[in-house]
Amino acid sequence: MPIAGLFATLLAAVAANSAALPVDRPFVRVVVHTEGALAVDRRRLTEIVRTARDIWRPYADITFDLASAETASPGLLQLLITDRVSPVSEGASLGWIEFVDGRPSNVINVSTTAANALLTASRWSGLPKNVQWTFLERALARAIAHELGHYLLASRQHTAQGLMRGQLTPDDIMQPRRSSLRLDRAQVQRLQEGVLLARRDQAPQEIKN
Repeated sequence: MPIAGLFATLLAAVAANSAALPVDRPFVRVVVHTEGALAVDRRRLTEIVRTARDIWRPYADITFDLASAETASPGLLQLLITDRVSPVSEGASLGWIEFVDGRPSNVINVSTTAANALLTASRWSGLPKNVQWTFLERALARAIAHELGHYLLASRQHTAQGLMRGQLTPDDIMQPRRSSLRLDRAQVQRLQEGVLLARRDQAPQEIKN
């Protein structure tokens, strides 16, 4: 089959399934830093980044590496899980990434304070502690996955639905539809066209219990 015909077939499969194309998959290495209560809770941190990785699994291979002397390079993509709230958007924003001259920086931020505020305002706040922790873990993981989308797509834009939608509700966190975690056809095509800032280095060791 000619190359043009094969590419058209692959795009048709994306349209039907909203899945990643079975070609050169981007590899993304993320160095994780923490501030506040999560800094001492390795188990919950592991669950958060595992969930974020699973959200991106159809589209890219994401690895999370806990910050150390070996990961101090300023050129690597950094994730900061912090108690602070966004200085560049609404206080309720779960995550943020700054853009300079139209390009995303290499620092993704997610806020435990904003996640707790969303929990407090939801119907899940009166449930047992283990349910509340599940809410917080999923909220932070969803925020990480969303901000990774801004980075990988090199775009501030939001969509009406899917992973890059601008507004996230408590039900999106605790009772997500499969479609709410997907990229749309145009976003998948953008990834496959190589609009990536991520490095394709050898995969590091992932965070483990």
